[in-house]
Amino acid sequence: MISKKIHVFINGFGRIGRHAARIILKDERFTLVGINDLYSFEQIGYLLKYDSIYGMLPYDIKVENSTLFIDKHPIRLFSEQNPEKLDIKSLNVDVLLQCSGTFLTLESNTSFIESGAKKVIVSAPPLDAMPTYIYGVNHQDYRGEPIISNSSCSANAIVPIFKIIEKYFGIDAAMMSMYHSYTVYQNLLDSKHYSKDIRRTRSATQNIIPLMSGAAEATAYFFPYLTEKLYAKSIRVPVPSTTLYDLSIKLIKQSSKEEVNQLLKKEINSHYHEILSYTQIIEESDKYIENPYSAVLNLSLTSVLEGDLLRISAWQDNEYGYAKRLVDIISAIA
Repeated sequence: MISKKIHVFINGFGRIGRHAARIILKDERFTLVGINDLYSFEQIGYLLKYDSIYGMLPYDIKVENSTLFIDKHPIRLFSEQNPEKLDIKSLNVDVLLQCSGTFLTLESNTSFIESGAKKVIVSAPPLDAMPTYIYGVNHQDYRGEPIISNSSCSANAIVPIFKIIEKYFGIDAAMMSMYHSYTVYQNLLDSKHYSKDIRRTRSATQNIIPLMSGAAEATAYFFPYLTEKLYAKSIRVPVPSTTLYDLSIKLIKQSSKEEVNQLLKKEINSHYHEILSYTQIIEESDKYIENPYSAVLNLSLTSVLEGDLLRISAWQDNEYGYAKRLVDIISAIA
């Protein structure tokens, strides 16, 4: 028997917001009560129904006035840029998913609480001291804060892996490369771009484009002693979905490939089975489209050099897997 459903509101209906909505619609614990974004309501309904990578939703979806109907279930639509003018008190919002890519501080999200949301989860690393929780890593430590961050897709993949390695071997330093699918913030064709990084002007579908990444800072939140000992870069590749993580870790205690893989499997099976998985099969990126895990470690690619230089590879659907963790953490704090 399902108890009272958790009312969810999504602010920012881009790739992550729409993935979260798709997951929520299939989960009886939740009901989606509202969406706020600045593009047309017609497009909101259309882009929720049809997705070039993940397919068509099996629901009847239509928009009438300011309401999105999904198999007759009404969802209020808003187009409000100023959160102070977003009145959602009547929707009894338990959790607002902040998926806009903006509002990355405690202060900037306070207006959403004042507008009627009981709690806010930000789908990005914060720019201030906002409490940060990753489901399966530290969500059990949640202390009832009304505004929290779920960090980044990369941190959700990397941090639990680092937790295991730190537990058994200690980490002296690490370098992280993400072979990352292109995003909407890149150009399809060579064109002007608002970014200070001139490489973003180039076509995402025609080039491998190395970009700086905030994954090191997001990961260091959970490992403060490594703040000056982490480096990350995001290598954008011409695929529309999934990421391959290539993690090079300097160990404090020496080990071997066999021992590392054995302990990774042990920890995943006993403590991280909700968010991590592993495989020893040689597979490619399309295998992991719509994969629900934060990371799937490919143990056949694990290597150890000179006993203390460890290399780990892991797959992630950086959109769907991350959205799944957002929905998981809703249930943990609501």
